[in-house]
Amino acid sequence: MSLYPNVYDEGIILTGAMRVMAGQVPHRDFYANYGPAQFCILAILFKIFGPSILVERVFDIFLKASLIVIIYLLLSLYVRPWIVYATCGAIVFWLFGLFDSSFGLATIPASLLNVLAVILIMSAFHPYLSKRRMIAAGAIGGLATLFRYDTGIALAAVSVCVIALAVYPIFAGVLPKLRIFISMFGAYILGFAIIVLPSAIYYLSVAPIHPLIHDIILYPSKYYHANRNLPFPHITIKQFDNTVIYAIILLIGIALCISSLWFFRADKTGTSIFRNQSGTPNLYGFLLAFGVLGLGMYVKGLVRVQLIHLYLALIPAVLILAVLLEHRWSLPQYLRVVTVCLAGLFAASSVWSALREIKNVRLVHRSLPETFWLFATKRSPQLHAEWCKQRSPLTEGLCFLPDDDHIRAIEFISTHTTANESLFVGVSHHDRIHSNDNLIYFASQRLPATHWSHFDPGLQNRADVQTQIVRELELKAPPYVVRDSEFDLIREPNDSAKSSGATILDHYLDIEYQRVCTFGELSIWRRSGSVS
Repeated sequence: MSLYPNVYDEGIILTGAMRVMAGQVPHRDFYANYGPAQFCILAILFKIFGPSILVERVFDIFLKASLIVIIYLLLSLYVRPWIVYATCGAIVFWLFGLFDSSFGLATIPASLLNVLAVILIMSAFHPYLSKRRMIAAGAIGGLATLFRYDTGIALAAVSVCVIALAVYPIFAGVLPKLRIFISMFGAYILGFAIIVLPSAIYYLSVAPIHPLIHDIILYPSKYYHANRNLPFPHITIKQFDNTVIYAIILLIGIALCISSLWFFRADKTGTSIFRNQSGTPNLYGFLLAFGVLGLGMYVKGLVRVQLIHLYLALIPAVLILAVLLEHRWSLPQYLRVVTVCLAGLFAASSVWSALREIKNVRLVHRSLPETFWLFATKRSPQLHAEWCKQRSPLTEGLCFLPDDDHIRAIEFISTHTTANESLFVGVSHHDRIHSNDNLIYFASQRLPATHWSHFDPGLQNRADVQTQIVRELELKAPPYVVRDSEFDLIREPNDSAKSSGATILDHYLDIEYQRVCTFGELSIWRRSGSVS
């Protein structure tokens, strides 16, 4: 594990959980493009064990381990042990290779819940349908929605499609098919509502609906694609693992083509693409269910075409590959060759991803074993040794090491402000937004002075949002602000690289605050007249 905290994505989750601990409500009190579940669960864990990044990391690793266990148990029913071990090993390598990008993100619990929901949905491929399983699948889909609205709704749509496709070939006659589908669909919706409705009712009892609509519908529909869109990546030696971005859709296509043969012919001739083997609903149901899941999650990830954003499609693709590899000798020769080649590609890319992460962690000297060794041999830098002696959310239980400039900035804010004073962490120029530092809020345990602590392009670089931020800064008057330039040089091929021309916030900060010190890319500004 890297001991280097991710200042943006991980920082957003940590600061959001801190805000929930303080009684704030997502959307009403702070902008959030994720569901409330991750914030609330971590807030509960922080209440029990104290606010600590170690608590978040243990929870994150528990979810990743649970995903591996569920995949192991599922594949054990379909493929031989060596394929199970190889598949789980590849997923472990990918999880490690994406560690820095995935810490604390709702992507991991969403992936776990996706697999659990589809396992239950696959019972629809049996003549003896279970409403209890459909209710449980709906409940899991509802929980997934509370972690991530977009993928949760996508999972619900995928589940409904799989139920409809499963019922069609098993039952004869239009009316029986329709009756069974309505029954199963109703059970799914009941389970979904059992989880989602209480949360929705609670939210509406304490907050207006407009902030929720803004965060999950209005902003994404109008600004997100233009400001966050990334094209399909080039494949290079350094980014060899990007090959699976293209291989995923190929595997999903193979699974859907094979399962469609059963879908259209099983109730007529029993024809199977697998030689010397009957077209069993279990096998075809597996390929169809995970093929539809993979397709739904792949389409969702097309805005930012990166492996971390397509991880929800990667897991179904790997499961499909495992089943095809198990039955490779039953496949036509051309599919057998493709399957073996894809298996080699997935194995190589997962190892490559893990090796690159090992190299990155070694370069910054932030790996857990190396840090222990440096402390044990008393060769740790003096700044790190002093930092780890302090009690803070980044050092409690295990000492996490942001870069030296962040350590100094966090120490400054912690010693020059009190716990009841708020803080604002911005960027050097607010007319162009890519990301911002959210870690300092949590590390110093200072609540953000503004609703808009999580920066997204198309929000804080707009004049209307900057006007709101200025009003909040006037009201709460944080004694210090931090301005961070570490994201200034990032230029993505989308509108986030363009200046909006809005300088209201920069103008206000330049007038009301004076720079007092600089730590590399982080500058500390004190409010005029403040004696802190």
